[in-house]
Amino acid sequence: MQRAHWKDFSAMGFSLCLLVTTVVASVALSSADKTPQRPLYRTLRSFQNFRNDFSSSPGGRYIFVYHVGDSERHEERNEEGEVRGRYSFVAPEGDEYQFKYDADADGYRVESDALPSAPEDTDDVKRAKKEFFEAYQKALELAEDDDYEYSEESHEESDEEESSEESDEDLEDDSEEESQRHFQGVPNFGFRYPYSFSGK
Repeated sequence: MQRAHWKDFSAMGFSLCLLVTTVVASVALSSADKTPQRPLYRTLRSFQNFRNDFSSSPGGRYIFVYHVGDSERHEERNEEGEVRGRYSFVAPEGDEYQFKYDADADGYRVESDALPSAPEDTDDVKRAKKEFFEAYQKALELAEDDDYEYSEESHEESDEEESSEESDEDLEDDSEEESQRHFQGVPNFGFRYPYSFSGK
């Protein structure tokens, strides 16, 4: 009789253990379900419908616009080549970013609250910039004061030097061709041999 009692106790212990494991697992799964889910696709606040338009005219002028839900862009170019535009997009984290830009003779400039502000120059940087621009200005003045004149004689001398260099190169090319004829049919793998060799 004692044995039967022991079997009942172990079966009851197993059932209790199984019950506790099931409760713990269900609590863990239910708490995992409470994590916030990101939507699969976020659109811009300004999104109304999909759009893709382009028009151009002679003189290089064009306008294009596209809007695909999570990003958009609008750009215009005038006859002078100046470009203005804006674009925006939804980042993977769900934040929306907007940018405006101009591109013209003064370069490319972009504005956005998302861009960091440039740091101010330290005293050392200000001093280095000042020294650089002073030296640059001095070199520019010296270059403007230089009264170098072009003469036909100096040009003819440089032409003669170039032609003698070219003739030396021609002689080297001829000797290479001659040595290549000696090695026809024998791979030399780009090496020069100091002696003539007949490949037969």
